[in-house]
Amino acid sequence: MLSFHFRHYNIRIFKMITDFHIVLPAVLHTLHVSAEYQTIIDTYQLKIFKFFGIVSPIRMFRSVILMHLMGVEYQHHYRQFYPEIKNYFASYCTLYGVDKIMEAVGKLTNSMASWKLIMIQSGLIKTRCPQLLSCPGAAGRRVADIDVTTLQSSSSVKEGAEAGYNKKKKGRPCFQLSAAFIGGVFVDAKLFPGGANPKDFFQKAVKRLISLGLRIDIVRADSAYMTLENLLFLTKLSLGYAIGAPATFNAVWDGKSLFKKLARQKSTAIITAGKGVALYDMKEVVPANGVKTRIVIVRRINRTNKKGRKRVSTYYYGIASNLELSAVKLYRFYHKRQCIEAGFRELKNHYHLERLPFQGLKANEFWIISKITAMALIKIFQAEMLPEALQTLLRKTLFRRIFQKGLRPDKTGKVQARRRSKYTWHLRRLLCKTERMRLEIFA
Repeated sequence: MLSFHFRHYNIRIFKMITDFHIVLPAVLHTLHVSAEYQTIIDTYQLKIFKFFGIVSPIRMFRSVILMHLMGVEYQHHYRQFYPEIKNYFASYCTLYGVDKIMEAVGKLTNSMASWKLIMIQSGLIKTRCPQLLSCPGAAGRRVADIDVTTLQSSSSVKEGAEAGYNKKKKGRPCFQLSAAFIGGVFVDAKLFPGGANPKDFFQKAVKRLISLGLRIDIVRADSAYMTLENLLFLTKLSLGYAIGAPATFNAVWDGKSLFKKLARQKSTAIITAGKGVALYDMKEVVPANGVKTRIVIVRRINRTNKKGRKRVSTYYYGIASNLELSAVKLYRFYHKRQCIEAGFRELKNHYHLERLPFQGLKANEFWIISKITAMALIKIFQAEMLPEALQTLLRKTLFRRIFQKGLRPDKTGKVQARRRSKYTWHLRRLLCKTERMRLEIFA
């Protein structure tokens, strides 16, 4: 049974990597985009990688991005199929082997290469697809979500792999990834050791977004970033904010007691926002240091029934904000920050975020940023080349359900659309667009 499982897994990996026609439209689009920005890529990365034997930064950029577009999880898979990959894409571009990539990236000792790659991605989004930065339900204002996720480490000898906050596997070595998310894409990220506290990076994360030339109007974050210093910092920058406030916060603790008192009195100040959700708007409070903020107390009642045992749990938290919204709208707006959580899940499930192949912390950070860039390029490809119905699909879903079932190579190797596919007309149109791109690349 175990041998069958591994055999089935290897067959699946082999099929996803060797079916090059599935990823060909996305690869051609990436080559076309990188050709337009070749001067910028060479300028940003040449001074960094030339010391490691990389004479063509654009070739390095394409080689790394191609690995993530194809969904390569382990380096030995790319090494195994590299001759076939190299021969198939030889007419489109030249690629570095995995050993050359591992050697060059593994020598990175600072974050300059990662920051340059973030600048390249930011420029691509702003110039080619600025609609990715639009935030639905924000009335035209741009919202930046800042959050952190834990990355499991397969080895404790890697630099930065420390025992820290690890909710799923306590005491195991891990990393902390702090990221910023605007609209539908990640725009910044920073990798920290497992024992670090990313909330200390909050102010610098906001400054990095501003330095990238990204307009932000509102900052949204969870209770891990709730400090009086951060509130004062955002107020000085004249930015709106909606940040979670834990029950241990003094103002929230006082509001919790008042909430219970008003609830017993059945006061009209308690607002129902949904099933099991009630709100109490404390209006403007002054916690300390002259920082004025609005606090909305949230009470959530969860009722569960497991194996015939009914259990009711109640917990309180607060939302600190300076936005002029009603309590119910503020509650719903704050919980739209789940979009960054969905982004983390997409990176982990579709781009193998936790597969960090290097020993150095900065090398692994560059590898993560390259995966984020590949994710952004896929979304730009969907926005520019696909109909609206297919623009929200995730990478694996798009390649397996649409391209794998709708595209096929003919006897000469040319990719064609299947006749009885659900999206035959859209795929034929896509192939026409990619053919024009291919001609422009060779022009």
